[in-house]
Amino acid sequence: MTLSVSSSFSLPVLRNGSNGSDVTLVQRLLNNAGYGSLVEDGIFGVRTDAAVKQFQKDRNLTVDGIVGSQTWGALLPPTIARGSSSDDVERLQMILNEMGYSLVRDGIFGSNTEAAVKRFQKNSSLEVDGIVGPLTWYALMSTMIQD
Repeated sequence: MTLSVSSSFSLPVLRNGSNGSDVTLVQRLLNNAGYGSLVEDGIFGVRTDAAVKQFQKDRNLTVDGIVGSQTWGALLPPTIARGSSSDDVERLQMILNEMGYSLVRDGIFGSNTEAAVKRFQKNSSLEVDGIVGPLTWYALMSTMIQD
């Protein structure tokens, strides 16, 4: 099962044996959430599997070691949109600025942040709605891992 908004983009399903930048992102998100000190090497092995299962157990998700839409939804920051103000908005502004957008890092999701999000979504073949949900967070964070 994948979470999909547009026909050209969906969250990957990862499990023991998977590898690549998507696994690196999962390892980073697990490390940031306090689930071990995983080596961010892009290899979904025994330690990553154990961390995913513990994360799933702690969040009352199906404990199967598979990073699908439910686990992605719990790993990624919450959905934010115009009118939001939080540390997650500031993180969004920081990531967009690292990509070349010129935003004030104030943690307030205003019209400039919304316009930058819409440009990013358009350039990433995502639904252009200005809302930063799981797919947009994934696309933003994946870009940072690959750079």
